[in-house]
Amino acid sequence: MESSGRRHDQNRSTHYPNGLADIYGARRMVADAHRHRTTLVGRGAELERIVDALESARGATPATLLVEGATGIGKTTLLDAACELAHERGFVVCRAKASPVEREMPFAVVQQLFDYLREELSPGRDDGAAPHGHDVITGHFTAEVDDFGETHVHQAIRGVYRFAADLAQRSPLCLVIDDVQWADVPSLRWLNYLVHRVVKLPITILMTRTPGIRPTDPLLIAELEIYAERMRLAVFTTQDVVHLTERMLGHTPDEKFTQAVLRATNGCPMVTSHVLGLMRERSVPPDEEAAGNLLRPESEKLGQSMLARLNRQSRELVEVAKAIAVVEPADLDLLTAVIGINDGAAADQVRQLEGMGVLAPEGGLAFTHSVIKSAIESAVCYREREELHAKAARFLHHTRAPSLLVARHVLRTSSRLGAWVVETLCVAADTVIVEGDPRSGAKLLERALGEDLSAAERKDLLLRLGLAETYFDPRMAVVHLEEGMTGLDDPETVLAVAYRLAQVLYFDGAYDSVSEVLRRTMSEIGPEIPAAMDMLRLLERITVPSRDPTAGQVDFRQFDEHEWRRGDAHGRRLAGLVAEDASNRGVDLALCRKAALAALSGGAASILQHPQRMVGALNSLLRADEAELVMRYCDEILLEAHREGLTLITLLGHTLRSRAHHHRGSFTEAVADAELALSAARTAKLPPDHFGHVYAVDAQVRARLALGDVGAAENALRPFGRSRALPQTWHHTALLHARGALRMELGDSEGALADQLECGERFQAWGRHSPALRPWRSYAALAHLWLGQRKPALDLALQELKLAREWGAPTVIGRALLTVGIATGGTAAAPWLTEADSLLRRSSARMLHAQVLLELAAARREKGQHDAARQHLAEARTLGEQCGIAVEPGERLADLTSGSAPRAQVPQPAEPTKAAPRDPRTNALALTPHEYRVASLVLEGNSNDEIARKLNVSRRTIEFHLTSIYRKLGVRRRTQLSSALAGFVSRA
Repeated sequence: MESSGRRHDQNRSTHYPNGLADIYGARRMVADAHRHRTTLVGRGAELERIVDALESARGATPATLLVEGATGIGKTTLLDAACELAHERGFVVCRAKASPVEREMPFAVVQQLFDYLREELSPGRDDGAAPHGHDVITGHFTAEVDDFGETHVHQAIRGVYRFAADLAQRSPLCLVIDDVQWADVPSLRWLNYLVHRVVKLPITILMTRTPGIRPTDPLLIAELEIYAERMRLAVFTTQDVVHLTERMLGHTPDEKFTQAVLRATNGCPMVTSHVLGLMRERSVPPDEEAAGNLLRPESEKLGQSMLARLNRQSRELVEVAKAIAVVEPADLDLLTAVIGINDGAAADQVRQLEGMGVLAPEGGLAFTHSVIKSAIESAVCYREREELHAKAARFLHHTRAPSLLVARHVLRTSSRLGAWVVETLCVAADTVIVEGDPRSGAKLLERALGEDLSAAERKDLLLRLGLAETYFDPRMAVVHLEEGMTGLDDPETVLAVAYRLAQVLYFDGAYDSVSEVLRRTMSEIGPEIPAAMDMLRLLERITVPSRDPTAGQVDFRQFDEHEWRRGDAHGRRLAGLVAEDASNRGVDLALCRKAALAALSGGAASILQHPQRMVGALNSLLRADEAELVMRYCDEILLEAHREGLTLITLLGHTLRSRAHHHRGSFTEAVADAELALSAARTAKLPPDHFGHVYAVDAQVRARLALGDVGAAENALRPFGRSRALPQTWHHTALLHARGALRMELGDSEGALADQLECGERFQAWGRHSPALRPWRSYAALAHLWLGQRKPALDLALQELKLAREWGAPTVIGRALLTVGIATGGTAAAPWLTEADSLLRRSSARMLHAQVLLELAAARREKGQHDAARQHLAEARTLGEQCGIAVEPGERLADLTSGSAPRAQVPQPAEPTKAAPRDPRTNALALTPHEYRVASLVLEGNSNDEIARKLNVSRRTIEFHLTSIYRKLGVRRRTQLSSALAGFVSRA
């Protein structure tokens, strides 16, 4: 048999007659020794055992070692080091690497071992076996094993044995065979013959084997194992990674880096070396920063290497590994379906991959580590991946697998699979959207649009896609909704789509488009759904500004409470409109509270799908003095938004929470949330005039001003200009109020007054009279006072007080009373301020209360009631400290109340105002979704520990929720929950 050029080069430096190395071999050996000692770590025990075997062989006690380990574990590298050790001790090293390509060729391994020592054989000797051995080594024995008799084979085996024995008598002999499981049968028979008969010869036999691979002859390998000492190589430990990093990179690695490498490679030496080699090429130090952004080996290159190793065993192993990497099948049924083989063959291939260390041994069709999976997957071409996913999708659909599982494979192929795909994708999209992930739902619907569709199916998909896009891509939502609405026949569908489209256009400030959509919808469905007309008019009144007092006339109180309390999507939609309109107009506070809570009753997952309803309902609660409840809802919403990566919802959640903090006087926290909102706006790359960005700036300016940081407030508002006209949108109108407050602090009283009056004029045009929206009248009144215009200041203050009493929220009334007191001035302000003090003691607006107390202290001091004044001042300072504000009277109050303008006629206060009491039924509605779940489990008879286990939280968290529940419901113990929650929480 002729040797390949590759084998010639391989043996040139490793086989030396008489144990002597020429100059070339010596130089090569030095270079190889340096290379292997640089990278071989974690094999101290194995090398020590090999040295013992070599020393034992030198004393004429032969040894046979079999090294076992998974693919990439470092078997060949260990053999390289062993050859160096043998050379250093004067051994003649004969090395061979078995291959599945040559396993049908007789004596292929034997020829590799002795090919360059053939001249050592003396064919003229009298021993009859020698010619046969000479024929084997020289390649003249080329016939297939079955073509010559057993006698000839045995003679050949004996001849090669005698040659090896003769060689060993002249110099110690080290026989090295890599991948012995692939050795041809005659070579395996010779190895067993040698192992049985070598007794007092200086011979060491080193072999490697990869478990799991089916050997050429299992019985001969089993026989060989009986007489060999087996050594199984382990994966790298932490210390091994440290040593290898030091040798390859020259630096001691950071502990976090070492752990990151172990997690990424599962200790596989081959993959670890790839990672460190890549770092060496790019001069990346092994520090904490590298741990957080660990370089990955070149997946395609590593994958091709892995597939080549598998291909040496069989093509079937390659196909199975690729299918598992791409499809990630959960069981053999799916695997056999995509690769087209039977279960038995697939199971056999899987067992081999597990034995080779490619797959984890648990039988779950999972790779030993993600790097190997990614590498093999990257080596699969695009067309092949698509076909594998298409086969998987068809099989899973045929076996009635869950739609989400089928859709996962459909998304990864562009092949048109048939009509069933559209239905499957729609079901999967509905599932993920209900769970609060519309972005993923939109991807599923976009994929469905790639199938062959009828006109009706396309319209339906466009509507579904537009509805999913409404909160994360409003511009595309408008395009898809308008296209899908064209020619719709179902009135209910038209109503739902028009409602959502109006919301999207409203947020974008496209009020003319909103009006057009709503009026067109009224004309289309009015005759068929008369009840929808009032709801559409109400929606128009909320979203479209108009100076026509008759525009959108409708009494929201005419809607049946059972209709918006029924708990479905339609009911929550109507409840949100009722709550927002009530708070906008400043009427029926109790109804507003109930409607807002009903609109939010679907929990965070439902709220995330409707940004306008979320903003409207939570703003309504904030205007109703429910700041604590708003903060809890914001926490839940932000948790879900961060989990789903919903940037717009994150922005709105932080803005609303900033407003709630501002309401409570927690101004530092308000600034922090406003900063997070602005960060989300930058992440989303929103333009400056986008409603989300404007909302965040508004919150930032108000919070900064409250802290006295005028410079930061002015800087935040700079993109909009100090006096530039702002667009006629709701969000820019709210910003006018904040800008007016800033101009007031900057001493521009006239500019401040102009902004506040324009803000109020716009609100009035919308029919939004409530001072709970923005107290623009109070701010305008203060600007009038600074300008010495007491009469208009007092008129505005009294208007606000009248509207505030109609609304009934303590904070709104308290602010109006404060403004009236300031505008009144002197000792006559005391009754107004006293009433404000009484109301705000039941409010969470701590800083507003502190301002009232400060003014009241001034009024008491003017009346000569110094003790009362000191008490009010001390209390104001305490509240200020809680808010992070230093409260000092200074000269401001004296200057403000001693202006030269003539005093207006001072009205007397009415009877002390009582804030609108809560409807007892509202208490249960005030529970957040998490509190509902806790209350439900309590009613089922669960203990606190049992509830904590079921919700996967701590017992302390449950106790915290129960305390809040008791407070809201006005009960003291869990036995009272049943009656307090009757009709609101179902009992088991």
